[in-house]
Amino acid sequence: MKVVQVVAESLGDASYLVVSGDQAAVIDPQRDIRPFVRAAREHGAEICYAVETHVHNDYVSGGRELAALGAEVIAPAAGKLEFPHRPVGDGDAIAVGDAKLLVTAAPGHTYEHVAYLGVTASGEVRGAFTGGALLMAGAGRTDLLGPEHTEELTRLQWETAQKLRKLVPAAADVLPTHGAGSFCSATGTDLGRCGPMATELLRNPALASKSYEEFRALHLAVEMPIPGYYRYMAPINRRGPKVYGEPPRPAHLSAQALAERDGGAWVVDVRRREDYVAGHLPGSLEIEESGSMLAYVGWLIPFDASIALVAYDRQQAERVTVDLFRIGYEHVVGWAPAAELPLTARTETATAAEVAEALRVGRVPVLDVRYAQELRDEPVPGARALPFDRLPEWAPEITGPVLLSCASGQRAAMAASYLERLGVAARPFIGGGAAEVRQALTGTARQ
Repeated sequence: MKVVQVVAESLGDASYLVVSGDQAAVIDPQRDIRPFVRAAREHGAEICYAVETHVHNDYVSGGRELAALGAEVIAPAAGKLEFPHRPVGDGDAIAVGDAKLLVTAAPGHTYEHVAYLGVTASGEVRGAFTGGALLMAGAGRTDLLGPEHTEELTRLQWETAQKLRKLVPAAADVLPTHGAGSFCSATGTDLGRCGPMATELLRNPALASKSYEEFRALHLAVEMPIPGYYRYMAPINRRGPKVYGEPPRPAHLSAQALAERDGGAWVVDVRRREDYVAGHLPGSLEIEESGSMLAYVGWLIPFDASIALVAYDRQQAERVTVDLFRIGYEHVVGWAPAAELPLTARTETATAAEVAEALRVGRVPVLDVRYAQELRDEPVPGARALPFDRLPEWAPEITGPVLLSCASGQRAAMAASYLERLGVAARPFIGGGAAEVRQALTGTARQ
């Protein structure tokens, strides 16, 4: 049995191609199925199954794309998918060549969640495909379905971990779907994408905690926001997403075509923030390409809105278009290279010293746009705490001029561009964040 991991860095998620003989299965397939098709071809195998651990909240599944090529979709029976598939439950098995995937109920991240044990022809458990159950040094979030479900799901996540402790040998690999960069991970810590159960037994709170109460305290210690697009993913995946065959490719737009675009399209500039502030199209929104870009899109842009991209080149525009396609933003009307556009708008930026001075004097409001827990744990004295993930709610109430700060400068730059679209004069600190501002307030910042 061979296992090939395919990581979607923009989501912090991994999918797995499992090959045995001339058959293959893809576990938790992403919507862009081209890497799986290539990998299967390289191994001389046919993809027979698209296997889901749960109904995903953070991306549109590629299961139906693989089904269009002849694969059978396999998913937890309790997920109640509304398109042709094989429903499975605890104790079922899927034969893949000489190997098999043994289904084990693994609720916690979601109610219907299952894990799959990869069993060789000799009966050896080679690895466990754990989806959002066991992750690297953590477990999948249990608060995504709402606070009324958090306690029950957290208890189920603990019980699932104890069950997997008994089923997965220490030498076998834990092969999760969610990892660092995924808002489905309770920790967000980058400790690898997969690894032996022996390591997790020592460091994973779901396995190493002495009691449920200890695990619960650790698991729920970090409050993370939920990306806005998440609410749409499970319904789409349950109903069955539209099949495209291949991700759409954005059309090249001239400066004139971009200027004459449909007024409903959002112009999104995906260049680095340093280049955006130096010159951009008036009214464009800055969301630089990064590992958190899709979460930011989901908070700032209505779901599946029409988008026109400003990018460095076609390669970047196509990467971003594929990533947007992963989360159901299917209407990228085109892209334009920044070098061909009249980038007449400028954004004046601020330094840590200027933000600190504004806080001391109080003449210009300072908006701290980090996430809620960051704002509580390490507040900046005098700054107005406004969580980034709720920006569309509070932005209409802001009058300028204002200064903005976050943790690194990325969220401050985006928030400033959003406010500028509303006619508010905003100066972001884009070269650092709260740590540098606090240093400047105490007079320890470098001059």
